[in-house]
Amino acid sequence: MPTPPAPFTPFIATQLPISKLSKESYKERSANQGQRLTGLGKWWGRKPLILVRAALLGLLLPASDDPRADRELFLKLLCMDAAGLWQRKTKPIPPDVLYQYLADDERAALFEPPAAPTTAPPPRPKLRAGLARHQRDELQQRVFARMSYDEQLTYCELAERCDGPNDPHVWAQINARLGTNARSLAALLAELGARQFGHVPRIGDAFCGGGSIPFEVARCGCYAYASDLNPVAALLTWAALNIVGGGSALATQITAAQQQLYAQVEQQISAWGIEHNAAGWRADNFLYCTETRCPECGWLIPLAPRG
Repeated sequence: MPTPPAPFTPFIATQLPISKLSKESYKERSANQGQRLTGLGKWWGRKPLILVRAALLGLLLPASDDPRADRELFLKLLCMDAAGLWQRKTKPIPPDVLYQYLADDERAALFEPPAAPTTAPPPRPKLRAGLARHQRDELQQRVFARMSYDEQLTYCELAERCDGPNDPHVWAQINARLGTNARSLAALLAELGARQFGHVPRIGDAFCGGGSIPFEVARCGCYAYASDLNPVAALLTWAALNIVGGGSALATQITAAQQQLYAQVEQQISAWGIEHNAAGWRADNFLYCTETRCPECGWLIPLAPRG
């Protein structure tokens, strides 16, 4: 008789790096208008996209008898390991912060000698003139590696904006461990789904709310099914999939339609003379002030916004 297949245990059933995921989720939700879906409309229960991606990946990745290696692979795919964080780094570390993480001999080699403080606060440290580009890059990477995860995140873009590792050697390591042949996160999820279910994974969300789950699932290359009793939620989810996820061609069409509508409204406002004075001048801003009349002198006194 053929040997039955070994039972599949998903990674998420054995462990989950809660600390790092919590920090990444907090960074994403703190981005305000920098979040990918918030421009469509407010939805209080909208889930962070990186959390959705982590859950999807954790459900499809197999757990092995080496938990540490499993965790390293999981973080590598989410660009939350050391190499992934460096890949996501978009902001330079300023010289005064670099200076704090260096030993005395490193400061002497890379920074100008400190001048005698003549003012308060003292002058900021300055990198030596003539440092080559590769020296500056190496210094950034050295100090970045010495920072805590929280500090590193201040210089990184959101994890959901990173579509997996961009280093072919990293993908070679991932494929060697999983027995796959992927070069992207979407391709890997498709292979893992085909191995487990015989097809690309299909994910359903019966109460999709702001659309985070179906949007991220579709962006990761899986089939997304979503519904909600609230028509606002259905509209937001449709917009997430069809407008935000519609690609550059659709974005160009929407921009052109917005510009056309703006021009028509501007023409009508000018024809009616709204926001214009008798000389034809157009107001740029309107300042409003609440006033009260003084019972003693009769003058109108402007009120401060708070006491």
